[in-house]
Amino acid sequence: MPPPMKTVSPPGSSVHSVNSDKVGTENSGASHGFFGRLAEGFMNRLRAGPDDLVETMVTVGPVEVTEGRGNGNGEKGAQFDDGGESGGVHSEGMDLRGERPNGVSSFKAMASLVCVIAGTGTLGMPHAVSETGWLGIILIVLALLMSTTTGIMLIKCLYINSDYRRHSYEDIARDSCGVIGYYLAIVTVAINLFGCAVLYVILASSLIQEMVQEYSHVTITLYIYVIICTGFVLLCLVSTKSMKEVAILSIIGASATIGVVFIVIGDSAHMRITHAVQTLEVNHKVVHWANIPSSLATIAFAYSGNVVYPHVEHTMRYPKQWPKVVWSSLTLCCFLYVIVAVAGYTVFGDTTKSPILGNIPEGAWSIISNTLMVIHVLLAAPIMLTSLSIMVESFITKRWPSFAEGSTLAQFAKRAIDRILIAVLTAFVAAVIPYFGDMMDLLGALTTCLLVFIFPILFYFMLGGMKGNRWWTLLWYLFILIIGIVAMIMGTIDSIKSLIDDFKS
Repeated sequence: MPPPMKTVSPPGSSVHSVNSDKVGTENSGASHGFFGRLAEGFMNRLRAGPDDLVETMVTVGPVEVTEGRGNGNGEKGAQFDDGGESGGVHSEGMDLRGERPNGVSSFKAMASLVCVIAGTGTLGMPHAVSETGWLGIILIVLALLMSTTTGIMLIKCLYINSDYRRHSYEDIARDSCGVIGYYLAIVTVAINLFGCAVLYVILASSLIQEMVQEYSHVTITLYIYVIICTGFVLLCLVSTKSMKEVAILSIIGASATIGVVFIVIGDSAHMRITHAVQTLEVNHKVVHWANIPSSLATIAFAYSGNVVYPHVEHTMRYPKQWPKVVWSSLTLCCFLYVIVAVAGYTVFGDTTKSPILGNIPEGAWSIISNTLMVIHVLLAAPIMLTSLSIMVESFITKRWPSFAEGSTLAQFAKRAIDRILIAVLTAFVAAVIPYFGDMMDLLGALTTCLLVFIFPILFYFMLGGMKGNRWWTLLWYLFILIIGIVAMIMGTIDSIKSLIDDFKS
């Protein structure tokens, strides 16, 4: 069970006790389950007038503050009532979003986000555009606007109506949607992390197999490469204990991705200039409506970073600059996506592959780009599996505290067993479903649409963040929610059908 939440009771005040699976006052007769909370929240919003405050209010001296639902793990504070927009003001007047002297600069925070976000999703952009036609470029920009909105919204959820700064995506889910929301978020995040690692192993194994077959004419089954790549990932996984030890890997990986982007652009331009593309029978279309949901799921995967946003914001010296940081980092990623998508689709049209590396002709540039991408994914996979392992180990420790006890060697052995099992499962799934493009579509539809588009809107609504927003802002939020739901459902169906076709062929 998630840790119980603390309640702040200032002197001279009367505050109702708030638990992780309750919302509102003790006298509420509504159901306190997930759907009961959702229905109650919706009815409260309908009943609320422009100046009504749905949440329970307490008075501390001359200052009126909103009762919090903090998790007890963050900075203690109570928020001034302003509809949740300012967020995070301590009961003694300390702003939880004030300057943090030991924090990093906004530029470093932006660089961290780019390192996390700009990854293998970049390689799927040309194929996503080939599936939808030139409309796909507009979808990439639309996804930028949607993901930036929810990224800012998610950080607001760290502070809204809370006596503490919530620390993680799961904390927000618990405080807004109770125990069911907490576990739903954990499962979704775990599937996303595991799926990304599987995707990286598939890509690395496929690229190595292609290079070996192309230049040594030796044919080795893909399973062998999956085992080799997973073995390297396991070595990194077992030798690290926390995320601090693998953070540098994201910087190396992002640099490799940017290098591949410029190789794809340069090679595409060279083929266009030298008319080499005329040997290909390619077609272009303006729009293909039927493929929009699955393509949007692929595009959403390229913007997936919401899970780490709370941790990045926590490290910032000036957390109030978060909107600028998320805007600038995602805009830079969008720029990379657009230029590689335009270059790839212009040259290869409807023959564009996922990843785009499959379209690069044999030669030095193909070797360099494939090698860079192998380096990237083999360094990125341990990051994903380390995060997943820490979640699993934390879950085990909460139920069996003795798991974290013992000598250094004993703790290492326990950690190694846990991570070996995760690595073996990763290798098994990668070997059984070695289809990179369709796996990326499924992962984007099934988890990324939830984490990036749907959950932040739901959390923000349940925490009271919608109060005081203008009608056009609410319409924009509703639009994001609907698009996210449609992309998740239709994208999942389409990707499963594609995977079935892969197994049949």
